[in-house]
Amino acid sequence: MVSQYAGKQSGRRPGAALFLFSRLALQNVLRKPARTIMLVLAVTLSTGGVFASYTVANGIKDSMDTSFSRMGADLVVVPANAMVNITSALLTVQPTDETLDAGLVAEIEKMDGIAQAAPQTYFQVPIMSGMPECKANLIGFDAKRDFTIMPWVVTRAPRPMVPGDILAGSRRSEAIGDEIAPCNVPANIYAKLGRSGVGPVDDSFFAEYETVKLLQAKVKERTGRSNDLQNSSGVKKTEDPSDSLATFDPAKISAILVKLKFGATPEQARFAIAKLPGVKVVSGATIVTSTRQATTALLGGMLGFTAMMLVAMLIMVSLLFSGIISERRREVGLLRAIGSRHADVMGMLLAEAVFTTSLGGITGIIFGSGLLLLFQRSLVYYLETLHVEFVWPQATTIVCVGICCSVVSAMVGLLGALVPAWRASLEEPYLLIQSEGG
Repeated sequence: MVSQYAGKQSGRRPGAALFLFSRLALQNVLRKPARTIMLVLAVTLSTGGVFASYTVANGIKDSMDTSFSRMGADLVVVPANAMVNITSALLTVQPTDETLDAGLVAEIEKMDGIAQAAPQTYFQVPIMSGMPECKANLIGFDAKRDFTIMPWVVTRAPRPMVPGDILAGSRRSEAIGDEIAPCNVPANIYAKLGRSGVGPVDDSFFAEYETVKLLQAKVKERTGRSNDLQNSSGVKKTEDPSDSLATFDPAKISAILVKLKFGATPEQARFAIAKLPGVKVVSGATIVTSTRQATTALLGGMLGFTAMMLVAMLIMVSLLFSGIISERRREVGLLRAIGSRHADVMGMLLAEAVFTTSLGGITGIIFGSGLLLLFQRSLVYYLETLHVEFVWPQATTIVCVGICCSVVSAMVGLLGALVPAWRASLEEPYLLIQSEGG
């Protein structure tokens, strides 16, 4: 049969020859089903383990990011004259009239050891129309840089957040969908935060800077109309209780929350930041920083273990195909002797490897999905009973990881068989035929 397929290839087009050798490779894969099944099973176990472990590692990373963000920042930078009550969790700015230059955020982000720097601005505004004495704290924050406010969101409206939406602390009586009037400007409650135990967080409202700018524009518009009416009627102008928001300056902020990179210490960061003019650096609980960095190292070890599994699978496939090709040296020699090209023989051997490992990759994804389901029904369920949230990656991310694992398994087969196939195809046909292979 070898000569039947290979003997015809010399007079056919390259596409036809490729089809014949691919068909021959598939027949060779099915010729010894026990060996093929064992190889597919080995690839299945490896691919399924990599797929499941990488997906769980991503979930652990997202869960850790959320949990550690809820623990607060490592440092908070405030104006030198500001009075700050030190708490165990640095989550948000505290009431202050002092401000910082917003340009300090970019300077701090460039410093060694700084992972994130999130600005916040404090306002005290009336929240009920016609009742200027009913005031509340409104904290403006940058959603793109934030890492301490959004992780506390526990419930939200079933839509994306847009300018004009406000987040409410856990102690606020307002519910999602309620309308409030900060500075007599209508705004909607988009989300509620969980109870943090930190008063400035639980008692305040939070708004993105885009929302603050929108409120400011409406306040100025209303104030301008009111002034025109007062001037035309000759009535003396009264003080607007919302002037604190109307004078909002994006170049001025109240505080900067700082998150450190892995390996950086609070002391080093404090020393570097303290060199900036007009600032004071406050540290949170050091146990938060050390725990965050220790678990980050543990997660890195898990990802390293996953990479080691891929390397082990590559070595295993290479050894297996070295033995398989050594066993079939006479067959390879016959193909070369009847005129098969070096590239055709090598392509046939590589196709066998890709067929086998691709099948193992597909079954590995199915096996890995079963492991994830088992993990969901056991450990994740147990964590939920303890009110510990496990954040699964998005469905699209899991699908992409599965596709990548299938492709990688095929590539592992290709790379694992590349060297033995290349060496076998280069040997002289008579040496291959006279060898002692099976």
